[in-house]
Amino acid sequence: MRKTVNLAAHVSGIAPSGSAARTPPRRSIFALACGRRSRVVCALLWLVVVGIAAGPLNLPKRFTDAEDNEATSFLPGDAEATRALALTRRLQGGELAPAVIVYRRERGLTASDLAKIRRDVRLMARKRFATVVADGPAVAGGKRAGQATAGLGSRAPVGLRPGCGLPGVAVPGQPRDYRPFVGPLCSPDGKAAIITAYLRGNGKTEGLLEPVDYWRRVLERQPPGLVAKLTGGAGFSADAIKVFEGINGRLLGAALTLVILLLIAIYRSPIFLFLPLAAVLAAEVLSRSLGWVVSELGVTVNGQSSSIMSVLVLGAGTDYALLIVARYREELHRTDSKFDAARNAMVSAGPAVLASAATVVAGLFCLRLAKVNGTSGLGPFGALGVASAALSMLTLLPALLVIAGRRAFWPFVPHTPTTAPRLEEVPRWSRRHIVEGSRFVALTIALAAVALVALLLPLVLVGALVRRISGKRLPSPVSLLDRVVFRPYELRRQRHERLADATHGAFRRIGEFVLRRPRAVLAASVLVLALMAAGLLNLSTDLTTRDSYRKKVDSVVGQELLERSFPSGASAPADVIVSRPDRVAAVRAALARAPGVAAVQGPVASGREGVLLQATLVPDPYSTAAYELVGKLREVVRKADPGVLVGGPSAIERDVREAAARDTVVIPPVVLVVVLLILIVLLRALLAPLLLVATVLLSFAAALGVSYVVFDVVFGFPGSDPALPLYAFVFLVALGVDYNIFLAARAREETREFGTREGMLRALAVTGGVITSAGIVLAGTFTVLGVLPLVFLTEIGFTVAFGVLLDTFLVRTVLVPALAFWLGERFWWPARVRRDATVREPLPVA
Repeated sequence: MRKTVNLAAHVSGIAPSGSAARTPPRRSIFALACGRRSRVVCALLWLVVVGIAAGPLNLPKRFTDAEDNEATSFLPGDAEATRALALTRRLQGGELAPAVIVYRRERGLTASDLAKIRRDVRLMARKRFATVVADGPAVAGGKRAGQATAGLGSRAPVGLRPGCGLPGVAVPGQPRDYRPFVGPLCSPDGKAAIITAYLRGNGKTEGLLEPVDYWRRVLERQPPGLVAKLTGGAGFSADAIKVFEGINGRLLGAALTLVILLLIAIYRSPIFLFLPLAAVLAAEVLSRSLGWVVSELGVTVNGQSSSIMSVLVLGAGTDYALLIVARYREELHRTDSKFDAARNAMVSAGPAVLASAATVVAGLFCLRLAKVNGTSGLGPFGALGVASAALSMLTLLPALLVIAGRRAFWPFVPHTPTTAPRLEEVPRWSRRHIVEGSRFVALTIALAAVALVALLLPLVLVGALVRRISGKRLPSPVSLLDRVVFRPYELRRQRHERLADATHGAFRRIGEFVLRRPRAVLAASVLVLALMAAGLLNLSTDLTTRDSYRKKVDSVVGQELLERSFPSGASAPADVIVSRPDRVAAVRAALARAPGVAAVQGPVASGREGVLLQATLVPDPYSTAAYELVGKLREVVRKADPGVLVGGPSAIERDVREAAARDTVVIPPVVLVVVLLILIVLLRALLAPLLLVATVLLSFAAALGVSYVVFDVVFGFPGSDPALPLYAFVFLVALGVDYNIFLAARAREETREFGTREGMLRALAVTGGVITSAGIVLAGTFTVLGVLPLVFLTEIGFTVAFGVLLDTFLVRTVLVPALAFWLGERFWWPARVRRDATVREPLPVA
């Protein structure tokens, strides 16, 4: 079976790997964890840190509890909606979220339906909750006559139908000291009615979820034809919290399953995959533990940034593990000592991993410039995840590799002529049936032995311990199977193993094809990417809070029921804070005349800092039409009171979207400059970094263009999140440059001896297999975001995954080599890459 080519990333002026077998291992800080004693110390240190963090301190759980998934957590600090929210909280004694319960019968509500509403209210009022405002009429504005038609607009009936109520009056049948529900407010068409209660935030999700869940259970039992749903601010918030509840567990489980399957396919070993997996899990625990510390320092964390951080840890960590293991395996093919092999591997691959991680971390930290708190918070958390992954792979992974030794790669164990099994050591039966027998028989025997070990694992562990204590004098189940099955099969695999080198292999052939006509290949590649980028014409940022779930939740269904009979904004009115009491009448009159306003309610609350009015909007409060209306309302009311503030759910969404649009313009140039500077320092050239960044930009545009078409045509999404271009840009530029770093850095080393064209050919041949594997793993981990029911995470997962694959298979494999072949030595301008007179002999790598 053909082995894939492994990566030997030489990025710090290290001598070519061909001389590694004849020179002693070099000293380097990257090799600290590879010593006989340091490997144990490093592994124990990680075990203690991870054990304490995940055990007694339970920091990962605290990090999850610190998540704030309310829309207000995304608000920029200087936004008008932020200031309005702060004033509203002070005027109302805290943040209030209306729970709007909609009853609807398509043929019209009957008297028995209205009686059922009162019975439901009595049942819901039996159980009291500390976060529910006990006096609903006081919050709704009391019994002021001007409020009798609030929420109905010009269509309000003159007289009340029996069984219907007013928005400032408690529903009959509630206890005197606990009457949270007001209404029922009947629609002009007689088909619907709403009752409202208010919840006061206490900083805990249970304070919102417990009453909402209880009320929804009561509402489930309705007669045929009558539908009841809970919506409003409390309903939308509760559904958002439920979506993010357990999101980390589901995401981590799905991502780990995918990573395990990919590692099995890559390593084809029943043992070895657990070594990088252990290092990745340790990095995940460390990142979430440190994430809690960062959240305690005041950085906003939500479910989205937490999920993306986990994906970055798993994806980047597995990528770095693939690179290090490939280099370690290469060294094991020519170095007898596993310690020397690990040192050589870390001296060569360590700087490449560090440079890659530094690029991603620097790019993510640029997100701190964002005005949107959620985006700004992703910066340090994402950077923390990548840094934790790099730290684990540079310390814990090499320690585990040395502890496990070369036999952990079984059955594809990398050997030197000295360490390889000898045929005379194999029993005659094993030689006949395993070493020299048919492939099917040998594989069946080996799989049966592995299954037996797994089945008898407790006995196997006890036997191994006894054998260890006895100084290997007593046999164990594994030692017997090792002599009869495992080592013979290992010898068979070694005999049939074909090693690839820098002058052979599939990627070498691809490079030679590109070399024959570099200009034509370059033009074709650019044309393909440009056609993909044409999908940007399909850009739409119409995704709103209402459309943010892939399946309809109760709050969305309730909102749809409500807007069939009431103004859509009745479930989430806009808050208007008048700065001076003498301006209230003028502001109220201006609001009443403003297009798009169905009704004005209030004063709802008042104090030294102002008077609170509420305006019911005609459009859906979670639609782009409402966001545009907020801007017009602000212009109208400021003519009556220059100090007025307009807030509420629609204003919050508008201000977040405006801040996201600003971030998309400001941050990408900063990221480009940071990444470009890192590449210039790493490659010690100017033209090559500029070209590499240009290829990644073209790849980003192509990935985003294809994604917009897929979202519209295939997925049927109403649009994309305004923050999607920024997120995709940061991830694809930072992560896409990673693979170009590994390719270009190796090409620069090879160029010193073979020239640019042959050097790029050799670099492509050597790095092709492992970087392709790394790209598939990273794309797979981002695809896992699609298991979550949020449209935005599905979109970012698809875009980044497609972009990574595009960069892996087209940009890094075809476009960058074509540029190098076309430009030749000018590719490294203004540097002069020295070309040695000696030509080293190609060394096979596994």
